[in-house]
Formats: sequence, C-alpha cells, structure tokens
Amino acid sequence: MENVRRCFMLFIALITLLVVASLIFIINLNLKDEKDFFADNSESLTSKDITSLMKLVEVYDSYIITFDGTKDVKNLTDLEKINFIDRLPLEIKNTLDLDFNKGVSLSKVEAVLKKYFGKDTTFSPVNSKCFLDDGDYLIYDSNTKTYTADNDYHAHGAYEGPLVENYYVEGKRIVDNDKLRYIITLKKAFAYPNTSIYYGSYSDLVNSNNPIIDIYDIDSDYTLDEVNSLLLPYEDEFTSYTYVFETFDSIDNCYLIELANLDSQKEF
Repeated sequence: MENVRRCFMLFIALITLLVVASLIFIINLNLKDEKDFFADNSESLTSKDITSLMKLVEVYDSYIITFDGTKDVKNLTDLEKINFIDRLPLEIKNTLDLDFNKGVSLSKVEAVLKKYFGKDTTFSPVNSKCFLDDGDYLIYDSNTKTYTADNDYHAHGAYEGPLVENYYVEGKRIVDNDKLRYIITLKKAFAYPNTSIYYGSYSDLVNSNNPIIDIYDIDSDYTLDEVNSLLLPYEDEFTSYTYVFETFDSIDNCYLIELANLDSQKEF
C-alpha cells in the first residue's frame, strides 16, 4: 500500500513538473513573438531618413513651432491653418505655386493643408492675420473662391520665422498596420533673425528668458555650419522636441500629427 501511495505521489509530481515546464515554454514563446513583432515593426532611422525629416521640420517650424509643442496639431483652427499657409517659407511657396499676389484658389489651399496635415484635414475658409498688426492679410473672396494678399494695407516685408538650430537626438520608424510613423527627437536653439543671442526654447526666445549664448563677433560673418558648431557645446541646455510624422506610403509624403515639447511635459 505504501508503495502505491509513493508511486501516486511521484506521478503527481511528474505531472506538475510537466505543466510548469509547458507554461514556461509558452510564456517564453509569447515573449519571443512580442520581441519579434517589435523588431519587425520598429527600426532606427537611416541617415537618409533623418535628412528628409529635418527638412520637413524646417517647414513646420515656420509657424507650428510658435505653439512651442503645446498644441494638438490634429485640432488646429481654420485661422491657424491659413496662418500656417501664409507663413510657409518663400521657397516652399514657390515650389507649391502659392502666389497670393496673383491669387490662389481655395482648392489649392485645401490640397496644401492635406499635404502637411493629412488627407482627413478639413478647412472652412477664413482670412489670415498679419503677423505684425493682426489685421486681415490673405483675403478670401467667396465669389471666386480665391485667396489674395492685401499688400496695399500691409506694406511691409515678408514674414521671417525664428532662426532655429536643430541637433538630432534619436528617432525611429514604426509600422502601424497600413501606415508608417516616423518619430524624431531634436534639441533646438532659437534666435530672432539678424540677432546673435540664442535661447534654449521658443518660449524663452519670446520672453527673453535664460539666454544660452551670444555669438556676436564684429569680425565674423558666420556660416550656418559655423553657427551650428558654436552652439553645439551648449546642447544639453536646449529643449527637446519630438515630432511624429505619418504616411501611407513613403517618407516623401509624411505629414505632421504631433509636436511635443518634452521638457514642458516634465512639469506634469
């Protein structure tokens, strides 16, 4: 009888051991599958990716950076959307054939907004606001469905956005079902055009707080590369900004879905 009991206990122990071993195997298999999923769907950016995204960042920095990473890009107002169009860099406007002195159709404006904010972007036409006096600048004519610049009243030079120096921190490319997402984090330094004092965030620039460095030298006319090198030792004092881009096909057709000021998030 004692032998039977011992055999039974040994049988139970073997069954328990097999069950535990099976569970460990299944868990490890699931973890492996999860790791393989992320390995297949997320990867570091190539140097070519970084170059392409940095060029895109410059376009959005002409206006979207003025929100300093605190604006939900997917919920821009119609006024903010037309202001973005108005303040695009001149070379981008020329490339897109946006000549508001001659007039630009509403359909053209809508197409440009979809290019930079995605195909689901909607827009109800409103006049843009002048960056100097806040009066109406790009005037919409509902009869011709055309935008035209009011240069008679606003007799001043074109809008110049802040000078921004970007330093790459990290980035990744993610496959998300039928979409691709490109995430890039940058350290940024800011200055006003024709000035030499650089700040570590857009808010600091606007409020003249916490200047990082004054690169003024009466004997020097710095190139962009030289400015970048002069600021590099102060990189740790710059604010980190993360841009999230999305596309359905290639990096050349990316549009912005998020811009975050990482340093401001530390306050919460």
